[in-house]
Amino acid sequence: KTMSDIWGGNCSKQIGFTLRVGGRGSDINDRRNWDAYLVDGEIKRLGPIEGKKMMGFPDDFILHPVRTQAMKQLGNSVCPDVVYFVAQQVKQYLIKNTQRTAMLEPSNNFKLNKGEWSELYVFLYLLINNQLPFGSLLATPDADYVNVIKIKHPHTKTDYILNSGELEIVQLDNQQTQTINISTILNKLDLHDLLQKIQTTSATTFNLPELKFLLDKLTITQHFKANSATKGDLLISFAYQNMEVLEQSVGIKSYLGNPPTLLNSSSATNFIFELINFSDDMDKINQIATRSKIKDRILQIKLSSNGLKFIGCENSIHEDNLRKVDSKMPEILASILLSYYSGEASKLTEFNLTEQQIVRIKDYLKAIVLGMFSSTSWDGNYTAHGYILLQQQGDLLLYHVIKDKILKDYLFLNARLDTPSSTRHRFGTIYRENNSYYIKLNLQIRMLGK
Repeated sequence: KTMSDIWGGNCSKQIGFTLRVGGRGSDINDRRNWDAYLVDGEIKRLGPIEGKKMMGFPDDFILHPVRTQAMKQLGNSVCPDVVYFVAQQVKQYLIKNTQRTAMLEPSNNFKLNKGEWSELYVFLYLLINNQLPFGSLLATPDADYVNVIKIKHPHTKTDYILNSGELEIVQLDNQQTQTINISTILNKLDLHDLLQKIQTTSATTFNLPELKFLLDKLTITQHFKANSATKGDLLISFAYQNMEVLEQSVGIKSYLGNPPTLLNSSSATNFIFELINFSDDMDKINQIATRSKIKDRILQIKLSSNGLKFIGCENSIHEDNLRKVDSKMPEILASILLSYYSGEASKLTEFNLTEQQIVRIKDYLKAIVLGMFSSTSWDGNYTAHGYILLQQQGDLLLYHVIKDKILKDYLFLNARLDTPSSTRHRFGTIYRENNSYYIKLNLQIRMLGK
């Protein structure tokens, strides 16, 4: 595009000035001029409408209503078109080189992190221990269990059918089938060795060449990792109470590393609070850099104001998703967040919640574990049917919607808030807009440590 395209007429200057604020109104021939253009013989001044077109924003993109603030927003932004075309090139590079890598790397060159190895461990465990017990509120095996009869990874084209110690491997793309005796390639000692390696290896990612024979036999030749856009890590079919329950998507929550997260933090999980009648030095409070700096900043804010008022979530999609669970869910979580960062509590069971709020929080926890993503519009449906809890000693427990009350109660009893990186997610610092003061607090939820 040229400036003639932007103005929709014949512009004497085809490459635009830098978008900025200050010096406005200078003569078009003045060396300080930055906003005056000669279009079809008429002098025109640059504004937000033209600025949006220059930066590649759609015409209906909403900016600050004050002209100078809108120009600041545009000047401080990154051009979306540039991001798009850079991303396209990165995507093409990844497609080309990922295909090449997959052809060159043998299966023993798997280099996975602990979470990914945990997924593979669960898969192998189910091959030789197909009785999967339901979990109790105390994370102990229930007397009730399911018999797993088939396993499928959501992003592979292979079915693994279990039948009395034999494993039938069906390649779905060509319907080729092979049957092997599980005990000839895998036993409990192998599984224990894998568990020990996952638990004791300190590296962020690592490979296990000794698994080459096993992985080749199982036709696993590419990384065993579920898509991050889905809540399910495995598809399992099982027999339960004289019925077959087919292709149930289940997530995996592993205690082999850090306690698993229920809600991953991001800028989308920021909650915005206004400081009411704030009378202190913003910069002085922002310079508090103690180990518990956010808590100490919040306590100082409370001493220097009439409190903090929840304004809204930074991400409108996240807020809309929350209100699909309950119309007051953003406010409920905001109150919990403020209490947490004030140092009052961390476990969900410790907060001062009404019975109605507890019921809604349980629904929310189920939603984030089985269906909802913070920055993607949620339709209210669940993409997973439950999750498998991988305990430190290597045992598995199933929490499933078949036993919905236990699933939700267990999540509530074992959930706690956590403080993510404030630098990475841009929260915990007071900022000023339109003569008012605000601070963002970030929501991250983990399971309790064991």
